Amino acid sequence: MARQKKSMIGFDPLAWLDGDADKAVLTEEEKNPVIQPEKDSKKMKSVVITVLSHSIDETALLKGYELAMGKLDEVVADFYNELFMQYPAVKPLFINTSENAQTGKLTAAVKLLVENLHNETELKILLSAMGERHQNYGALPDHYPIVAELLVGSFKKKIGRSWTKAISAAWMELLVAAAETMCAAYKDDDIGVEIESQAVDMPAEMPVDSAHPVLLLNSIQDISKSQALKNDMLTLINDNDEIDIHASEVERIDGSALQLLCALFNYAHQNNLVINWINPSDALLQSARILGVQKILELS
Repeated sequence: MARQKKSMIGFDPLAWLDGDADKAVLTEEEKNPVIQPEKDSKKMKSVVITVLSHSIDETALLKGYELAMGKLDEVVADFYNELFMQYPAVKPLFINTSENAQTGKLTAAVKLLVENLHNETELKILLSAMGERHQNYGALPDHYPIVAELLVGSFKKKIGRSWTKAISAAWMELLVAAAETMCAAYKDDDIGVEIESQAVDMPAEMPVDSAHPVLLLNSIQDISKSQALKNDMLTLINDNDEIDIHASEVERIDGSALQLLCALFNYAHQNNLVINWINPSDALLQSARILGVQKILELS
């Protein structure tokens, strides 16, 4: 399991998973705006603007947008190919949306960012709402750097030499700003109240008959415990060749936890790590079945 840097770059790749996200899709007139940066016989001067507290080279950003307009569908298709090839554990998050819907809505989200550069109030509202929804999908802050790097990489691949370092830097800076705004909308309070009020939300007791180190799953394994679950996984895989997952007490498990478990099993396949399940609960089996990850988790 490769360790990812904790930089906050990129924006949420799941903007199109929720039906309400269609509200952010542009009208036909808005979908193909005419962007005409000022040109002359000399090299254009960079115009630096501030967007969501980040300084961005608007000239380079709009130049990149102009270059990408005719190839956005190709860029997005390449982005998804790379995302699913390099990070197959994210596939369950897209189970309820079609490929065409993904492509169309991600394209609209890119346009939305550019066309609201000078409308920060509206941009904050839209990004904050997206952030709140995506927390419910199971999207983690660690996902955003992956999306940003792959998306900018796809721009470069499909557009070629015209996509300069200055353009890449401008786009990355915009994605930084978007990611920070969306992650700032993540809420811990409501989750915490629910967890603290339930006595069942305690780790299961360590099974005495386990022959190997054990990864304990909580009775309520949701996004509030994702970071702790990830830390436990890293500790176990760094020191052991075989581990057990104790899951008999799981009463509810969300997409973020299942995604981390998928990543663990993918790592295991690539690094000869043996993983054994200890009495996976019916709730765990049902959730894995709904998301279609039984095979990845070796629960089928």
